[in-house]
Amino acid sequence: MRKVNFKGRIVTFFFVLGINSIYMAYYFIRDGFISWMEYLGLPVLLSLSWWFGKQYDRAKFYSEKDALTGIYNRRFIETIFLKIKMAADRKNHGVAILFIDINNFKTINDYFGHKEGDKLLRVISGQLERSVQNTDIVARWGGDEFIILSPCIMKKDTTHELMERMNHHLKMISSTHSEISVSVGTALYPAEGATLDELLRVADKKMYNMKIRHKA
Repeated sequence: MRKVNFKGRIVTFFFVLGINSIYMAYYFIRDGFISWMEYLGLPVLLSLSWWFGKQYDRAKFYSEKDALTGIYNRRFIETIFLKIKMAADRKNHGVAILFIDINNFKTINDYFGHKEGDKLLRVISGQLERSVQNTDIVARWGGDEFIILSPCIMKKDTTHELMERMNHHLKMISSTHSEISVSVGTALYPAEGATLDELLRVADKKMYNMKIRHKA
Protein backbone atom coordinates (compact mmCIF):
# COMPACT_ATOMS: atom_id res chain seq x y z
CA MET A 1 0.00 0.00 0.00
CA ARG A 2 1.44 3.36 -0.99
CA LYS A 3 2.02 5.83 1.78
CA VAL A 4 2.20 9.44 0.69
CA ASN A 5 5.21 11.28 2.10
CA PHE A 6 4.89 15.05 2.40
CA LYS A 7 8.21 15.62 4.15
CA GLY A 8 9.89 17.39 1.22
CA ARG A 9 6.88 19.61 0.63
CA ILE A 10 6.51 20.55 4.29
CA VAL A 11 10.21 21.27 4.78
CA THR A 12 10.57 23.46 1.68
CA PHE A 13 7.26 25.26 2.36
CA PHE A 14 8.19 26.28 5.91
CA PHE A 15 11.79 27.01 4.96
CA VAL A 16 10.67 29.50 2.31
CA LEU A 17 7.98 30.89 4.62
CA GLY A 18 10.53 31.39 7.40
CA ILE A 19 13.14 33.05 5.18
CA ASN A 20 10.55 35.32 3.58
CA SER A 21 9.07 36.25 6.97
CA ILE A 22 12.51 37.29 8.24
CA TYR A 23 13.08 39.25 5.04
CA MET A 24 9.73 41.07 5.35
CA ALA A 25 10.24 41.76 9.06
CA TYR A 26 13.65 43.30 8.35
CA TYR A 27 12.27 45.71 5.78
CA PHE A 28 9.27 46.56 7.98
CA ILE A 29 11.58 47.45 10.87
CA ARG A 30 13.88 49.41 8.56
CA ASP A 31 11.29 51.24 6.44
CA GLY A 32 8.14 51.05 8.54
CA PHE A 33 6.12 49.36 5.80
CA ILE A 34 6.12 46.35 3.48
CA SER A 35 5.72 46.73 -0.27
CA TRP A 36 2.55 45.32 -1.79
CA MET A 37 4.84 43.38 -4.16
CA GLU A 38 6.05 41.35 -1.19
CA TYR A 39 2.50 40.38 -0.28
CA LEU A 40 1.75 39.36 -3.86
CA GLY A 41 5.02 37.48 -4.24
CA LEU A 42 4.66 35.39 -1.08
CA PRO A 43 1.89 33.06 -2.40
CA VAL A 44 3.89 32.55 -5.60
CA LEU A 45 7.03 31.63 -3.67
CA LEU A 46 5.12 29.28 -1.40
CA SER A 47 3.46 27.59 -4.38
CA LEU A 48 6.84 27.10 -6.04
CA SER A 49 8.33 25.73 -2.82
CA TRP A 50 5.48 23.22 -2.53
CA TRP A 51 6.02 22.13 -6.15
CA PHE A 52 9.76 21.65 -5.68
CA GLY A 53 9.12 19.75 -2.46
CA LYS A 54 6.69 17.51 -4.32
CA GLN A 55 9.37 16.66 -6.89
CA TYR A 56 11.72 15.71 -4.06
CA ASP A 57 9.05 13.52 -2.44
CA ARG A 58 8.38 11.80 -5.75
CA ALA A 59 12.08 11.14 -6.39
CA LYS A 60 12.49 9.87 -2.84
CA PHE A 61 9.49 7.57 -3.23
CA TYR A 62 10.73 5.94 -6.44
CA SER A 63 14.25 5.55 -5.05
CA GLU A 64 12.88 3.39 -2.21
CA LYS A 65 9.56 1.99 -3.41
CA ASP A 66 8.53 -0.40 -6.14
CA ALA A 67 6.51 1.48 -8.77
CA LEU A 68 4.04 -1.37 -9.37
CA THR A 69 3.19 -2.47 -5.83
CA GLY A 70 4.13 0.56 -3.70
CA ILE A 71 6.13 -1.56 -1.22
CA TYR A 72 9.87 -1.18 -0.71
CA ASN A 73 12.25 -2.18 -3.50
CA ARG A 74 15.55 -4.05 -3.76
CA ARG A 75 17.65 -0.89 -3.52
CA PHE A 76 16.08 0.03 -0.18
CA ILE A 77 16.71 -3.45 1.28
CA GLU A 78 20.35 -3.33 0.22
CA THR A 79 20.69 0.09 1.86
CA ILE A 80 18.79 -0.57 5.09
CA PHE A 81 20.13 -4.05 5.90
CA LEU A 82 23.45 -2.82 7.35
CA LYS A 83 21.59 -0.45 9.71
CA ILE A 84 19.25 -3.25 10.81
CA LYS A 85 22.19 -5.60 11.37
CA MET A 86 24.05 -3.03 13.47
CA ALA A 87 20.94 -2.40 15.58
CA ALA A 88 20.49 -6.15 16.08
CA ASP A 89 24.12 -6.49 17.23
CA ARG A 90 23.68 -3.71 19.78
CA LYS A 91 20.55 -5.32 21.21
CA ASN A 92 21.86 -8.88 20.92
CA HIS A 93 18.94 -9.78 18.66
CA GLY A 94 18.79 -11.61 15.37
CA VAL A 95 17.34 -10.75 11.98
CA ALA A 96 15.23 -13.10 9.87
CA ILE A 97 15.00 -12.98 6.11
CA LEU A 98 12.11 -14.61 4.28
CA PHE A 99 12.63 -15.06 0.53
CA ILE A 100 9.27 -15.58 -1.18
CA ASP A 101 8.54 -16.72 -4.73
CA ILE A 102 5.09 -17.13 -6.31
CA ASN A 103 4.63 -20.64 -7.68
CA ASN A 104 3.69 -20.96 -11.36
CA PHE A 105 3.55 -17.19 -11.84
CA LYS A 106 4.63 -17.47 -15.48
CA THR A 107 1.67 -19.78 -16.13
CA ILE A 108 -0.65 -17.25 -14.50
CA ASN A 109 0.79 -14.48 -16.67
CA ASP A 110 0.47 -16.57 -19.84
CA TYR A 111 -3.08 -17.71 -19.10
CA PHE A 112 -4.64 -14.57 -17.63
CA GLY A 113 -2.36 -11.90 -19.14
CA HIS A 114 0.24 -9.54 -17.69
CA LYS A 115 -2.38 -7.08 -16.52
CA GLU A 116 -3.91 -9.70 -14.23
CA GLY A 117 -0.43 -10.78 -13.22
CA ASP A 118 0.40 -7.22 -12.13
CA LYS A 119 -2.87 -7.03 -10.25
CA LEU A 120 -2.02 -10.27 -8.45
CA LEU A 121 1.41 -8.91 -7.46
CA ARG A 122 -0.28 -5.89 -5.89
CA VAL A 123 -2.75 -8.10 -4.02
CA ILE A 124 0.00 -10.38 -2.71
CA SER A 125 2.05 -7.35 -1.65
CA GLY A 126 -0.89 -6.10 0.39
CA GLN A 127 -1.41 -9.47 2.03
CA LEU A 128 2.26 -9.74 2.92
CA GLU A 129 2.13 -6.31 4.55
CA ARG A 130 -0.88 -7.43 6.60
CA SER A 131 1.09 -10.45 7.80
CA VAL A 132 4.00 -8.59 9.37
CA GLN A 133 4.58 -6.46 12.45
CA ASN A 134 5.37 -2.76 12.41
CA THR A 135 9.10 -3.38 12.70
CA ASP A 136 9.19 -5.75 9.70
CA ILE A 137 9.97 -4.62 6.15
CA VAL A 138 8.26 -6.06 3.07
CA ALA A 139 9.91 -5.51 -0.30
CA ARG A 140 9.63 -6.67 -3.88
CA TRP A 141 12.99 -8.13 -4.82
CA GLY A 142 12.15 -8.40 -8.51
CA GLY A 143 9.66 -10.11 -10.79
CA ASP A 144 7.52 -12.40 -8.62
CA GLU A 145 10.02 -12.51 -5.74
CA PHE A 146 9.51 -10.77 -2.41
CA ILE A 147 11.56 -10.34 0.75
CA ILE A 148 10.55 -9.82 4.35
CA LEU A 149 13.15 -8.48 6.77
CA SER A 150 12.17 -9.15 10.36
CA PRO A 151 14.42 -7.51 12.99
CA CYS A 152 14.32 -8.28 16.72
CA ILE A 153 14.08 -12.04 16.18
CA MET A 154 14.96 -13.77 19.43
CA LYS A 155 14.58 -17.38 18.37
CA LYS A 156 14.03 -19.48 15.26
CA ASP A 157 10.44 -20.36 16.19
CA THR A 158 9.45 -16.73 15.66
CA THR A 159 9.88 -17.13 11.91
CA HIS A 160 7.31 -19.95 11.95
CA GLU A 161 4.77 -17.59 13.53
CA LEU A 162 5.42 -15.07 10.76
CA MET A 163 5.03 -17.74 8.08
CA GLU A 164 1.76 -18.93 9.63
CA ARG A 165 0.35 -15.40 9.52
CA MET A 166 1.56 -15.03 5.94
CA ASN A 167 -0.01 -18.33 4.83
CA HIS A 168 -3.26 -17.33 6.54
CA HIS A 169 -3.45 -14.07 4.59
CA LEU A 170 -2.39 -15.64 1.31
CA LYS A 171 -5.18 -18.21 1.61
CA MET A 172 -7.63 -15.32 1.29
CA ILE A 173 -6.39 -14.82 -2.28
CA SER A 174 -7.09 -18.45 -3.14
CA SER A 175 -10.83 -17.80 -3.00
CA THR A 176 -10.47 -15.91 -6.28
CA HIS A 177 -7.19 -17.41 -7.55
CA SER A 178 -7.35 -21.12 -6.75
CA GLU A 179 -3.84 -21.83 -8.03
CA ILE A 180 -2.00 -19.27 -5.88
CA SER A 181 0.75 -20.59 -3.63
CA VAL A 182 4.23 -19.47 -2.67
CA SER A 183 7.56 -21.06 -1.85
CA VAL A 184 9.45 -19.54 1.08
CA GLY A 185 13.03 -19.83 2.18
CA THR A 186 14.32 -18.44 5.47
CA ALA A 187 17.70 -17.42 6.84
CA LEU A 188 18.69 -16.09 10.25
CA TYR A 189 21.37 -13.56 11.06
CA PRO A 190 23.91 -14.19 12.51
CA ALA A 191 23.42 -17.97 12.72
CA GLU A 192 23.28 -18.59 8.95
CA GLY A 193 25.20 -15.69 7.49
CA ALA A 194 26.90 -12.38 8.25
CA THR A 195 26.01 -10.45 5.08
CA LEU A 196 22.87 -9.91 3.04
CA ASP A 197 24.29 -11.91 0.13
CA GLU A 198 25.16 -14.87 2.38
CA LEU A 199 21.71 -14.88 3.96
CA LEU A 200 19.99 -14.61 0.60
CA ARG A 201 21.94 -17.58 -0.74
CA VAL A 202 20.77 -19.67 2.22
CA ALA A 203 17.17 -18.48 1.90
CA ASP A 204 17.16 -18.92 -1.89
CA LYS A 205 18.39 -22.52 -1.59
CA LYS A 206 15.66 -23.35 0.94
CA MET A 207 13.07 -21.63 -1.23
CA TYR A 208 14.21 -23.58 -4.29
CA ASN A 209 13.97 -26.89 -2.40
CA MET A 210 10.45 -25.99 -1.31
CA LYS A 211 9.52 -25.16 -4.90
CA ILE A 212 10.82 -28.54 -6.07
CA ARG A 213 8.67 -30.27 -3.42
CA HIS A 214 5.68 -28.22 -4.58
CA LYS A 215 6.12 -29.43 -8.16
CA ALA A 216 6.58 -33.05 -7.12
